Amino acid sequence: MTDIDLDLLADGYRLRPMSEAARSRARTSADGCSGWLLDIGGGAGEHAATWSADGQHPVVVDPSASMVAKSAVHPNIDVVRAHAQHLPFRGESTGLAYFHLSIHYGDWRAALDEAMRVVRPGGRIEIWTIDPDEIEHSSLGRWFPSVIEIDTERFPDPEMLAERCALGGGNVSLSRSSEPIDRTAGAWIDAVRARFVSTLQLIDDDEIEEGLARFEKAYPDRDRPYRYELALTRISTVA
Repeated sequence: MTDIDLDLLADGYRLRPMSEAARSRARTSADGCSGWLLDIGGGAGEHAATWSADGQHPVVVDPSASMVAKSAVHPNIDVVRAHAQHLPFRGESTGLAYFHLSIHYGDWRAALDEAMRVVRPGGRIEIWTIDPDEIEHSSLGRWFPSVIEIDTERFPDPEMLAERCALGGGNVSLSRSSEPIDRTAGAWIDAVRARFVSTLQLIDDDEIEEGLARFEKAYPDRDRPYRYELALTRISTVA
């Protein structure tokens, strides 16, 4: 599969503001964790900024120079440019390894093995990923049919993630949640054109334009509200 341009994605993040639900997921994942908290594939650093505001000690780990630069503007956050599959940390040195919609970048097995290596006993691995049962009903899949096949291939099965985490002897639990997202039709169109999620980089321009044309026919008023659901699965592991 074609590589994702993370620097292009970083630019698209300006049209992907962090929601209160996402802040809640960050806080829930870090609750009770101490020491260094790793936000792996942490992008623009907004989840880590939530921990910093709560007096915790976050480290954003991301391979993109643009993402690292965005993260670095937040106060009291350490930033490391690195891949999830090769974490530059000592074994059993961190209290949390957190993947929020990032476990599907690269070899997820190697990423989890690294997370299990660096998290100390009693620490946690927290993964939030797209619920596979909802991919075919996603907003993007409605307008861009290729998304369904692409995301089905890209996102690992949560059961497989849980099985891998359990190999390290941790206590693993799964849960599901859904976040309603409200935008205007115009804001959604602008976000799609900016490729605000990585899967949109894997769709050809013709399909993007055809999907947007159908969307604009259904939502001709750019100020009309457009609501959709983000369905997620959480895999939580206590090391």
